Amino acid sequence: MSAAARLDPLLWLALVGAVGLLLPHLPITVLPLVVGALAWRRLHEVRGWPLPGRWILALLAAGSGFLVLLHFHALWGRDAGVALLVLAAALKLLETRSLRDQHSVLLLSFFLLISVLLFDQTIWIFVLVSILFWLLVGAWLGVSQPVAAPSGRRLRAAGRLVGMGLPFALILFALFPRPPGGLWGAQQPGGQAVSGLSEQMRPGQFDELASDPTPAFRVRFAGEVVPPPDRYWRVFVMGGFADDDPESWLADPPAATPRLETLIESRIAYEVTLEPNGGTRLPSLPAAVETPRHTRVDGNLVVQRNRPVDDRLRYRLQSALEYRLDAGGLPRFVRNRYLATGGLNPLLDDLAADWRDRPPAERIEAALAYFRDRDFSYTRAPGRREGDGRADSFLFETRRGYCADYADAFTRLMRAAGVPARVVTGYQGGEINGDYLVVRQSDAHAWSEVWLEGQGWQRVDPTATVAPERIESGVAQSTAEDFTLPGTVRRDASDWSRHLRLWAENVDNRWNQYVLGYDGRVQLHLLRQVGLSALSPLALAIYALGLAGLSWLALLWWIARCEARRAAGSETDYLWERLQTHLAAMGLPRRSEESERVFLERVARQMRREGPALRRIGSLLGCTRYARHTSRRQEALLQTTLTNLNRRLMGRRLLAQLRLRRN
Repeated sequence: MSAAARLDPLLWLALVGAVGLLLPHLPITVLPLVVGALAWRRLHEVRGWPLPGRWILALLAAGSGFLVLLHFHALWGRDAGVALLVLAAALKLLETRSLRDQHSVLLLSFFLLISVLLFDQTIWIFVLVSILFWLLVGAWLGVSQPVAAPSGRRLRAAGRLVGMGLPFALILFALFPRPPGGLWGAQQPGGQAVSGLSEQMRPGQFDELASDPTPAFRVRFAGEVVPPPDRYWRVFVMGGFADDDPESWLADPPAATPRLETLIESRIAYEVTLEPNGGTRLPSLPAAVETPRHTRVDGNLVVQRNRPVDDRLRYRLQSALEYRLDAGGLPRFVRNRYLATGGLNPLLDDLAADWRDRPPAERIEAALAYFRDRDFSYTRAPGRREGDGRADSFLFETRRGYCADYADAFTRLMRAAGVPARVVTGYQGGEINGDYLVVRQSDAHAWSEVWLEGQGWQRVDPTATVAPERIESGVAQSTAEDFTLPGTVRRDASDWSRHLRLWAENVDNRWNQYVLGYDGRVQLHLLRQVGLSALSPLALAIYALGLAGLSWLALLWWIARCEARRAAGSETDYLWERLQTHLAAMGLPRRSEESERVFLERVARQMRREGPALRRIGSLLGCTRYARHTSRRQEALLQTTLTNLNRRLMGRRLLAQLRLRRN
């Protein structure tokens, strides 16, 4: 097999790497075609298998298009287009017989790498794509030459080429006018949403989330981080029961404008970066008083968004930690709704009936005392939860439960005792990682709210009565006997994998904030710092292009100087050659019969101002070149003298050229 028929090794690596990164995003029906084509091509090069003929290739191409159409019902769009592109690259391998065909495969590989970033833009994927891009540039250098250089030499040359383009790319990234949204702002169809809270509080839901270390959102506070007891991130307010399971709670629909009173001194500002979850409710500290565009705060203090969060979302909020909600009273139909018990737990109803004659505050304390004084335990393995009477079983039999069990039982007790109550689900706590707070799915939590005359809705967390360490230190400290929790959730200081994961999360968060989240707002902040905020978008674009061009020229000049130094052999020889070049340009070339010292002496007589420096250079050259032992001090003095004289002569040449242009 001729060398032209063999695929370049670097091109092989880059192509297989790009296809490998795209395999998880391809329909399973096309995977045999892609893998089969790659294997066939490899066997052709290793064992000499013949490539398929044109008719077979035509049938494979038609079948590929049919499979894509059958799966996506279209031949356009991101997913269908990428599938067709991968199939085209795979089938192109089966007809590659010349360098011209390899050029086509090379171009297809570049498009494949760009396609990877359409699905995933994390820093780790970007690093992999960058490495594959570097390999492709090296393959391009080999395919474009009649005789390809060794792979190592081509990779070094490719690294230099990529490095030369970095300043240009970085300046344009930072200064070229940007749209309002960041790189993650363009929603992609079929985006994957992480698991998390839902609109129905089902038994066992929070137990499963407790072992999930996936970040739900990250928070950066404008001032000091709020203490753990105040980190109640509100998502759903639940006042009714599910039709298919009356023992489960269902989220209330968006309510009207809240009747809210806040203490201005308790307001805090913070920024949330929310991972995609497919919902329309944004986690927030109560009570949110300032929210971003396209959102509103409903009557239950839940921040509602007008479209689902299918991509990473960053938003700013301001909340008042001290507030009163609905303190003026509740409408009768609302009050009746928050007093309904469902009648499924007769033992619970009998217990609460004994408290009805007490004031509402004492009824609340009586319920909390019941949990505190009867050996209740906080655990992810609470026991029976099936069938009717779950709350009765929890209160009078197992007395083992998780946060949802305590919130459910306490809310039902309050309603049975005549106190309006409801369940709130969201997140509680979070872990500080660097300069931000990361809240994980394992921090999912449920608590209760009760309504009191003249005070409005008040948060009551029965979990804090049984396991106060859950609120102060997180879920792992409250379930210390549960060794099935991941190290990141347990916050075990001796777990090296936890520290590694925290470091990776910190890197990923900075990438999201400063690269993927580098939008028009962040760019404006940067422009204000460098004094360019007054420029119009057109002027800023011209400025960015000009600065990028100048930086590229400066880099080329620096590379040329480095190459000249390398060719000269040493720094002293390079500076000496530059001096001879300057003198020759000024009409004083060195004669072939002249030694270095004679040449410098002749020039010194004609250039009296520079005579002492020229004679010193001649003396130092003689010492460094012909002396038995040369000191580093003499070498450094010679280089300094040569550098200073070269600068003066270059300045004189530039002034002479300017005078000639003026005349």
